[in-house]
Amino acid sequence: MSSSAVTTKTSKYTYRSSGGGTADVSIEYSADLSALSRLEDKIRLLQEDLESERGLRQRIEREKADLSVQVIQLSERLEESEGGAEGQLEINRKRDAELTKLRKLLEDVHLESEETAHILKRKHQEIVSDFNEQIEAVTKSKQR
Repeated sequence: MSSSAVTTKTSKYTYRSSGGGTADVSIEYSADLSALSRLEDKIRLLQEDLESERGLRQRIEREKADLSVQVIQLSERLEESEGGAEGQLEINRKRDAELTKLRKLLEDVHLESEETAHILKRKHQEIVSDFNEQIEAVTKSKQR
């Protein structure tokens, strides 16, 4: 990311009045550019995580739609199949096995999506909390 050197910009403004009284005002402020840069990097990482989560959700929705189409096709194939009672029972068993397998796959994909979303949300909350702490620290240091 950045080097280990800390870049701090300090500006000093002084006002002196030669009028009737002695009015000296001195104002100093500093901006920790490396802290701001780190915050910007963390924001970029959060945005990348959000885009990744959105992509994952879209992929899961596409897979879910594909699986639904497969279930419909399997149902149609089953209806079209002809045969005796034993043949029909065997086809039903195969269909049930395929449907069970597809449901399990769909459930696994859904659980994976929820787990990923949970991890990303927790990571997001941690980074937001860290940002807030850093912002408070910078604000306090500016007020001093």
